[in-house]
Amino acid sequence: YQQGELMGYEVREYLLEKWDRTCAYCGKTDIPLEIEHIVPKSEGGSNRVSNLTLACTACNRKKGNKSLEQFLSRKPRLLKRIQKQSKLPLKDAGAVNTTRWDLFRTLKKTGLPVETGSSGLTKFNRTTRGLHKTHWLDAACVGKSTPEKMFQIDKTVLIV
Repeated sequence: YQQGELMGYEVREYLLEKWDRTCAYCGKTDIPLEIEHIVPKSEGGSNRVSNLTLACTACNRKKGNKSLEQFLSRKPRLLKRIQKQSKLPLKDAGAVNTTRWDLFRTLKKTGLPVETGSSGLTKFNRTTRGLHKTHWLDAACVGKSTPEKMFQIDKTVLIV
């Protein structure tokens, strides 16, 4: 997926989860958020996830290519919080990573078809098919075997 249709999609989904779908600088939610480089690329910053956050358009423009320290010079508590959060992995990721492959192998032993997929791919599959966000629809949209044509009528999904 690194160079295909999902390029950038997985990173965006990761950041939305990590930063709680909130602008890191002003705390606004339920607005369009942009991927923002904590250390600007023009100042040697990388595209590593630990150097990325989310910002609303206004904050992203205000920060521009300033360093985080310069941009938040009057907000030391926010500066420390962003610096700390940028280094942290997703909550519960360690627990999930230690158990998911054991669960996968155990399920494969049943002989039933089992497939895995990322949350980004699941959301991509669901949204390109025009389906609402629910746990059971996400389960139907995991992985590459997701049917091309699915329609939701009330609480019923029709697979064509």
